[in-house]
Amino acid sequence: MVDPVKLADAMEQMQVLLQADDLDGAAEFLRALHPADGAEILSTLDPETQAALVTRLQPVDLAEVFGQMDAEDAVDVVQHLDEEALADVLDEMEPDVAADLLGEMEPAEATAVLEQMDEAHSVAPLLAYPEDTAGGIMNVAPPSLRRYMTVAEAFAFLKEHYHDANQVFHLYVLDRNGRLIGVVSLRALILAEPQQTIEEVMRREVISVRVDMDQEEVAQIFARYDLLALPVVDHDDRLVGLVTVDDVVDVLEEEATEDIYHLAQVSPDAAVFAPVADALRSRLPWLYVNMGTAFLASMVVAFFEDTIAAVAVLAVFMPIVAGQGGNAGNQTMTIIVRSLALGEIDVRSAWRAARHEFVIGLLNGIALGISVGLVAWLWMGNAVLGAVIGLAMLGNLIVAALAGVIVPTTLKRLNLDPALASSIFVTTATDVMGFALFLGLATLLLRWLT
Repeated sequence: MVDPVKLADAMEQMQVLLQADDLDGAAEFLRALHPADGAEILSTLDPETQAALVTRLQPVDLAEVFGQMDAEDAVDVVQHLDEEALADVLDEMEPDVAADLLGEMEPAEATAVLEQMDEAHSVAPLLAYPEDTAGGIMNVAPPSLRRYMTVAEAFAFLKEHYHDANQVFHLYVLDRNGRLIGVVSLRALILAEPQQTIEEVMRREVISVRVDMDQEEVAQIFARYDLLALPVVDHDDRLVGLVTVDDVVDVLEEEATEDIYHLAQVSPDAAVFAPVADALRSRLPWLYVNMGTAFLASMVVAFFEDTIAAVAVLAVFMPIVAGQGGNAGNQTMTIIVRSLALGEIDVRSAWRAARHEFVIGLLNGIALGISVGLVAWLWMGNAVLGAVIGLAMLGNLIVAALAGVIVPTTLKRLNLDPALASSIFVTTATDVMGFALFLGLATLLLRWLT
């Protein structure tokens, strides 16, 4: 196993072996690494080298490595295997991981591979659910107990059906129709008398999720109740699968990356070394949208052209008002988007958040308005100019606070991703209102400014 901080050394050693054309040695070195390190190194190699290495590794080794890779990256690598070899690899993988990989393949290709698999019966049902739902990230349902089993019978059942102790989190109890009716902890089972029935020792209150629940909501439930596993049921309360904490860690990383990219109007598929054409497709459209909103702010400025011509010094302070408003708006927006993502607030409680942020915006506006007003007065020697910029700053920070709440919650109400376009609209609101307030007040008080 390679220390994570020495992964760079492992990559360098791999390059030494490849430059020496020692493919067998490189494959053996890759096999000796921790699967996560092997996945990282394999994903960085060129396709020809990947093909040479994967054909020299055993299915069990490849299953461990592919299990540590993003499904999108793994699909690129598995193209170097024929259908039979890939089926052997997938048979060695956890069913949910194998299903994720198959879900990224072309449907006809995935079907052909599935037909070659021995474990197709465990994987195929998982492909029926959208990948961003509880069903899409769950594993197959674990062997479950029945209410009329005795504790002694339950232990015999465990020995027969559970061959990996790491699989056992809790034991779920089903009725004759497969409906989830209870859960038993291992501790309760160990402390119970052998002749007691499962119904006597089980808990009837079971936290579970529907198969179509969004994966982000599933992650929130894990965090709220500190769970290690969560049963997934269909709309008839039949147990269909199990989501474990390692699945949720992947979801949290995926959702966090997606939200960060959306806040910057970048595609979630963007990468630092993505092809130039892909980078342009993911970024350029949003830059055009930003340019359009910038023209809207410019139109406001153009409306006050005569005022600016009469008091040219106003142009010096315009970016301060708009910039501070944009910064404050993005602060509020980021907090609200995060709170919506974590379920801390919803659209129904948005008014409370708006009231809270209004108070913060008001206090920030007073503090910054006084500061910038004094600076303008001392710098330019005009108290009225200080008052104008101070009042404009106060008003724009209030606008920023309200826009930072209203925009993302409105997008959420419209079933749109609040992270996707919030920053554009919030920045537009603070730019337009900042310029309008500052230049509007200056126009009203123009006789004292000239």
